[in-house]
Amino acid sequence: MLEKYYISKKDNTDLNLYRCGFEECAPGHAWGPGVRDHYIVHLILSGKGSFSTNGETMLLSEGQGFLVAPGQIVRYEADSLHPWTYTWAGFHGLKAEAFLKKAGLSSHCPVFSYGGDEQLRTALGDLVLAAKDPNSSELTLTGRLYLFLANLIKNQRQSGTAALPGYTSDRYVMKAIEYIEKNYSAALSVSELAKSLKIDRSYLSALFTRHLKVSPQEFIIQYRMDKAAELLKNPLLSIGDVARSVGYEDPLQFSKTFRKTKGESPRRYRLKLN
Repeated sequence: MLEKYYISKKDNTDLNLYRCGFEECAPGHAWGPGVRDHYIVHLILSGKGSFSTNGETMLLSEGQGFLVAPGQIVRYEADSLHPWTYTWAGFHGLKAEAFLKKAGLSSHCPVFSYGGDEQLRTALGDLVLAAKDPNSSELTLTGRLYLFLANLIKNQRQSGTAALPGYTSDRYVMKAIEYIEKNYSAALSVSELAKSLKIDRSYLSALFTRHLKVSPQEFIIQYRMDKAAELLKNPLLSIGDVARSVGYEDPLQFSKTFRKTKGESPRRYRLKLN
C-alpha cells in the first residue's frame, strides 16, 4: 500500500512542505543509490530494513527513523522477510536545516530513535491526512509541518541523544561537526577543536575514526575543500579569495591541498565549470 502526496504550493521561504506519504513496502523494496534535492524525514512504524549512507549500512526497525539530506547519496531497502512500513515528510526552506540541527540531525547524523512517542507519530500522520485532503490550505499544511518538527525536536531532546548508539550517536562528534561548520574559515586546528569540547585530542581522534572513518584533520580538510568547490562557481572570487574564505592564507598551500583532495587544481576545476 502506497500513499504519496506532492505539494505544488511553495510560497513560504522559511519552510515548505514538498511531499509526504505512507508506504507498506514490499519485501526487498529499495530506493537508491540516489540523491534528493530536499530533506526527507522517515518514521518506521513497523517491520525493519536497512539504510546506507556515508559508507555505512544500518539495520533499522520500528521506533527508529532516518533523515535524507539534500545532495546526500543514500540507499534504503525493506527487509526481505519483515519489510518495514514507514511514513515520511519531505520539505525545504531557509530554516529547514536549522530546525533539523535542533533535533541533532544532519547528513552526518541521519539516524535516530523515537521509541513509542505517539505524539510524534500522530503529528506526522496528521500531516499526511491534511495533504490528502484537497481542501487543506497552505497554512494548514505548513502548520502541520511545524508541529511535526517541534515534536521531533522535543523527542530528541528528551531522549538525550540525536542518533543511534554505534553510529554517529556520540554527541562529541556531532558537536565537533557543528564547530567545524561554524569555524572552518578560521585558522582551525584539531587541538582547538578538542579544547572547545573540553576533551583530549587523542580521544576526539578516536571518536572520529570510529564513527566517520576519518581523522578530525581529514574531515576538516574535506569540509573546507567541499566549500571551496562551491565558492569556485562564483567568477567574482579569485583563487586567493576562495583560499582565504576556507581558512588558507597561503593560496599555494590551498591549491596543493585542493589538488590532492579533488584530483585537479582549483583553476582547472573552475574552467570545467564553464
